[in-house]
Amino acid sequence: MPGDFDTGAGDAREERGNRIWKNSFVDPSASLSEGTILDGDFIYVAPFVETKGEVSIGGGSNLQDGVRVEGPAEIGSLVSLAHRAEIIASRIGDFSFVGFNAKVARSVVKAGCFIGHGARIEGMVLEEGSYVPPGGTGSAGSVDEALTAFKEEVLEVNAELALGYVDLFSDLDGKFGMVSPSPKTGWSDHPAIPKADKVTIKGKARIIGYVEFKGRAEVGDRASIRGDEGFPLVIGDGTRIGSGVVFHSLKGHGIEVGTGATIGDCTVVHGPAKIGDGARIGRGCTLLKCEIDDGVEVEDGTLLIERRATKKGIISLKK
Repeated sequence: MPGDFDTGAGDAREERGNRIWKNSFVDPSASLSEGTILDGDFIYVAPFVETKGEVSIGGGSNLQDGVRVEGPAEIGSLVSLAHRAEIIASRIGDFSFVGFNAKVARSVVKAGCFIGHGARIEGMVLEEGSYVPPGGTGSAGSVDEALTAFKEEVLEVNAELALGYVDLFSDLDGKFGMVSPSPKTGWSDHPAIPKADKVTIKGKARIIGYVEFKGRAEVGDRASIRGDEGFPLVIGDGTRIGSGVVFHSLKGHGIEVGTGATIGDCTVVHGPAKIGDGARIGRGCTLLKCEIDDGVEVEDGTLLIERRATKKGIISLKK
């Protein structure tokens, strides 16, 4: 791969093993329990997904970067578990969506629900088609047409990624580096390769596709920086990315990180996004469609959606 990615122990590669099906793909960095069943086609399991105990995953579903599922759990068909979502001893009904850094514990989520980013659902039953807003703790109404269309688009993109990774993994003859190209898709005919001047990786990290590090950077263990859908992901000199961080973006958009920025552990940065020089993003934050000005500090656990963080406060970016 172009550039200098220092992994300490070298670029880890995994043999084919039980990672690839005809129409489904499990990333080599994912850790699935012996009790996990992939019950259908077009399933995509992204980097650093972890399952424990008895877990079933229905056809057409996607478990995105850093998702954790603790059984007994049932993930229905056409379900999207977004980056760093956590499911504990729960059932998620068909065609439901669980947002970034959201948690569902000891609950039943019936079909067609939409659980917003950072939400917390514990010990309850969500009726069919329920909508939980970002940061919410229960239903605040029903899923509308716009959210339904969004769910459909997420499913389509991830099904295509599953097929793309099957083809890419096959082309690589059963070996898959932790720093790797992106797959061919309908929105990208030419696989991109990560570029770097000097990146130090603490542990294992997954760096995929159209990612460019400008100068030196540090990337923490189990971080996933995935330029396979929205891109480019450009990371400035002196940036420090914590453990368990996820970078990803919507199609047609990228992420730009300035020089000397710090991204705290377990944070999700989802583009379009721009993080300024010297900005400090706290631990466990969720950023979507955001701008962070130079030198601004974002507190731990902050949820920002379509917002700009300035030294004078938070302002909306919604038109």
